[in-house]
Amino acid sequence: MFFIILLVFIGIGLLYTMTTMIISFIEFKRHTYLLPSNQLPAVSVLKPLKGIDDQLEKNLQSFFTLDYPQYELLFGINNSDDPAIEVVRKLQQRYPEVSSRLVIDTRRIGLNPKVNNLENLYGQTNYNLMLISDSNIRVGKRYLQYMVSEYLKPDVGLVTSVFRGSFAQSLGSIFENLHLNTYIAPNVITIRKLFKKPITIGKSMLFNKDVIDKIKGFSIFGEFLAEDHMLGLHVQQAGLKISQSNYIIDNVNIKWSVSKFINRHLRWAKMRRTLNIGHYLLEPLSNPILMALIFMLVNLNLQGLSIFLAVTLIKTFFDMMNARFMNSDLKWYHGLLIPLKDLLIGLIWFVPFVNRTIYWRGNSFRISKGTRLLPIPG
Repeated sequence: MFFIILLVFIGIGLLYTMTTMIISFIEFKRHTYLLPSNQLPAVSVLKPLKGIDDQLEKNLQSFFTLDYPQYELLFGINNSDDPAIEVVRKLQQRYPEVSSRLVIDTRRIGLNPKVNNLENLYGQTNYNLMLISDSNIRVGKRYLQYMVSEYLKPDVGLVTSVFRGSFAQSLGSIFENLHLNTYIAPNVITIRKLFKKPITIGKSMLFNKDVIDKIKGFSIFGEFLAEDHMLGLHVQQAGLKISQSNYIIDNVNIKWSVSKFINRHLRWAKMRRTLNIGHYLLEPLSNPILMALIFMLVNLNLQGLSIFLAVTLIKTFFDMMNARFMNSDLKWYHGLLIPLKDLLIGLIWFVPFVNRTIYWRGNSFRISKGTRLLPIPG
């Protein structure tokens, strides 16, 4: 009976992965009508920064060269010694025609450093439309046009982006970009389309400042890890929809170590486990390679090995097709690492049941209900 259950789980996993491939293909064929320039409202772009990410200068430069009629860039930094300051000032000198401001403010309203930065930037904005974008994001010239055109559709209150991992040169970065391009992005699209459950990911979010005005700033998010998820809930509670632009942006990950990859996904796993335990318990169904390995370990014979190899080949094919639909820069031979990556993610899935401590931006925290952060002394 146990073998049959495992085989059913494997079948569900492969069917679901194939479904993500089909839905992603359809989504990326969807045409977005872009509004003419005279109908595009001004936008305040908020860029919270901390330290030097991979190719930070090129990432930020892509926002100075946007093809958009009116926007402003606001860069937030919490530490006057942060090396990102020099990068921003260099770009400001290079592009004096672009309205930009550097806000260095050490005030803190909570434990989430990104939220501290956003709160300090919030009072500096000149426009009603606000876009939050992480420092490791690189965009094309028409990025804002696509985001705003999607936002101005009826009843839309927040727009997020599809993002792909790009430019990997190390093993950790290849793992990260494989996971972003073959699992995260297709799943976000599929869950929104198939189950009508939008997922708000804070790497790229466009919304109206009124949402923040009503809750009197970002302060209510200050003690939480998943500030993007909470913002999405506020938008939905206001009776508005969360939409997604199909204009793909790059999440630049070049020289990550494997330990950085593991640490990040430990943090994400612990966050998801505290947000919705029911959904978290279903996640292994989307990892058929893990299920096939378990089947092989409890069925040590030719049948077990054959099923594991077949599942691995099929899942790898579906995943690499997903990467292809996103115009990913991953090479075909990177697909050989998908089984190892999936097994690492599978092992990480178990950890939040025995440990809820995370290490993030130089500090240790314990995650409690709703992703509330509790500091750990020392």
